[in-house]
Amino acid sequence: MSTSAQKSATQANEISLVELIQSIKKYYNYLLGKWKIICIVGFGGAAIGLAASFIVKPTYTAHLSFALVEKSSSGGLSDLASSFGFAGLVGGGSNGAFSGDNLLEIIKSRHAIEQTLLTPVDYKGQRKTLMEAYMDFTEMRKALKKIKKNKDLRDLAYPVGHDRNTFNRTQDSMLYVVYDGFIKGQSLKIIRKDKKVSVVNVDFTSKDELFSKLFVETLMNQTYRFYRQTKTAQSRYNIDMMQQKADSVRALYEAALYKGAGYSQVNINPALQYAAVPRMKQESEAQLYGTVYTEILKNLETLKLDLARETPLVQVIDQPIFPLKKEKIGKIKGTFIGGVIGGVLIVVYLLGMLYVKELGLNLKSEEK
Repeated sequence: MSTSAQKSATQANEISLVELIQSIKKYYNYLLGKWKIICIVGFGGAAIGLAASFIVKPTYTAHLSFALVEKSSSGGLSDLASSFGFAGLVGGGSNGAFSGDNLLEIIKSRHAIEQTLLTPVDYKGQRKTLMEAYMDFTEMRKALKKIKKNKDLRDLAYPVGHDRNTFNRTQDSMLYVVYDGFIKGQSLKIIRKDKKVSVVNVDFTSKDELFSKLFVETLMNQTYRFYRQTKTAQSRYNIDMMQQKADSVRALYEAALYKGAGYSQVNINPALQYAAVPRMKQESEAQLYGTVYTEILKNLETLKLDLARETPLVQVIDQPIFPLKKEKIGKIKGTFIGGVIGGVLIVVYLLGMLYVKELGLNLKSEEK
């Protein structure tokens, strides 16, 4: 590049820098001239923030942590899931639907949350479902009562013992709305910070302290019950089937013993030795039934031991204890945040208006 070209580039850069500084000064002086408006809006935002600190209700977070107990020395997420009941119906395979991170997704699934909401609990001296408790403290019921066009919404209820399969469309829809709000609003958080660590943290936040605690505890119980039943379903079926066979063989064995005892009471004449044949056959049949029954009992005990080994285990580390973690907008914090937001918004508005005004003047000058 020639010397003259370099000088031109340097001068262009200097001009651009000078123009930038001049623009900053111009906008600064403009905002300085509007200081009254900025202060008024800023103080207004501060006042709104202060008012919000009184109006906005605090939130309460219930925290529960548990460890997935390993049942084999192979380690890994598959064993952790297996110990919590997610290795499939048979065996402890690691490729089942309940392995790995799927476990965490199922805990916050729609099925688990809705079952939790429909579980009856003791809430402030009354026996009601968690869904009813949620509708009470959120004042949802009052809002629904005002809807005159939809009778189903006005009469919406989730009483204790109500069969889930008999719910109408409105009841199902409202359950989904609450579930969706929990997930999208980040009210429910299921976190395992490190995949190498088996500890899982469950946090739930709401504006009612008792509800937060009851929801986390009930969700954990419902989820564990579902995992346990799913994990041991096949083993329990095998035990029931083997128990039926044991009862059947035992009945045959006892019947054979009674029948054999009847034959033994017969006074057999030596001349009629053939009369001893039925007694001998009956004793042999009773012995066979006894042997089969013994083997069935051994297999039944083995199945029960397998069931005990397959039953998922979970060790709760931390349980939600009153008082729960409370988060509230403090007066100082609310005032400061409100003032900053108000100031930033008015500055952006003023600069935007100035830019639009200058842009309009430039367009008019170009047209001339």
